[in-house]
Amino acid sequence: MRTFEYRLYPNKRQEHLLNTCLEQSRLLYNEMLEAVKAHYKETGKFLWKYDLSRRFKGRGGKHVPQSTVQCLAARLDNALRRFCARKALGQKAGFPRFKPPTRWRSIQLRQWGKGRDVYLGDDGRLHVPKKLGRTIKIKLHRPLEGTPRTCYLVRRADGHWYALIVCDVPVPKPDPQDDRPDIGLDVGLINFVADSEGNTIQVPKFFRKTQRKLRIEQRKVSRRKKGSRRWQKAKQQVAKTHLKIARQRRDWLHKISKQYADKFKRIFIEDLNVAGMARSHHLSKSIYDAAWAEFFALLSYKAESAGGQVVKVPARYTSQLCSNCGCIVAKSLSTRTHVCPHCGYIEDRDVNAAKNILRLGHSLQDSTWADGPSVS
Repeated sequence: MRTFEYRLYPNKRQEHLLNTCLEQSRLLYNEMLEAVKAHYKETGKFLWKYDLSRRFKGRGGKHVPQSTVQCLAARLDNALRRFCARKALGQKAGFPRFKPPTRWRSIQLRQWGKGRDVYLGDDGRLHVPKKLGRTIKIKLHRPLEGTPRTCYLVRRADGHWYALIVCDVPVPKPDPQDDRPDIGLDVGLINFVADSEGNTIQVPKFFRKTQRKLRIEQRKVSRRKKGSRRWQKAKQQVAKTHLKIARQRRDWLHKISKQYADKFKRIFIEDLNVAGMARSHHLSKSIYDAAWAEFFALLSYKAESAGGQVVKVPARYTSQLCSNCGCIVAKSLSTRTHVCPHCGYIEDRDVNAAKNILRLGHSLQDSTWADGPSVS
């Protein structure tokens, strides 16, 4: 499944309908959550998706399509099931929360197709239910791929509306004649990526570079009266800055991941517990700014689309081993150059780790490659 994002250009009436639907759907979700809590207090059992759909049938009123009401029930159902699954495993779990306006930005239109909830018409406009304005101008800056399944109408922090169309895209089978080489990648906080061919790419630090601007904007928020129009405008400006940082980072990650996905057949990476590493109070901001997990996700689907594969290997000792002789050379994080006292091999620390990752990946002899590209 892949998601394609397009900018929407609703007129004033349509924008009013979209904003009203967004607010009413948020209130409906909170009402569903209140019903779940009350039912659990009385019976000791939760209300699930179909129970909620029956109980709230016809509650959309003038502004919320019925299919969106069903999607709200499914959304709460998923949140409850994730909560129960984590509790069963003994993991830390947070119960679903009531949604304030700042945490509610999307309207789901479940079924794609002519005569259903949403589709692209021959007139080049997005057709939506009457409650949302019938037809909305959309900028199709790139063609859709695969079979559209569902659509989300999202209002970003910049105040603009976007259509996120989820498509079922077939994965190409690997070509037996593919003669592209393999490569190992090591990620870090100084070198974002170091590969086994000796190339390194520096961390762009989008958030760090914008921190001063954010501090100034956040001070404006703290100086203004909470709830006033000037306070709301200042808060919106902070949100816009965060949105710009996220877009810069994602655009850069798309470009880097595509370079590797197009050039190499198998890409070996470390199986990192990024969430666990981000618990470090000293490194968490830098780890989230680097966005390793997002890079791995983009790299995986781009490699699949190019007929390649991303393979995860154990991260143990990849930075300590000498890629030339295999001896362990202990070093701290501050040591950036690998110098082997046994064989005299000198290399950049991260490049040495990338070569170890490539060698380990080859030694594992991934047996799933013949079955098709996947992340193992």
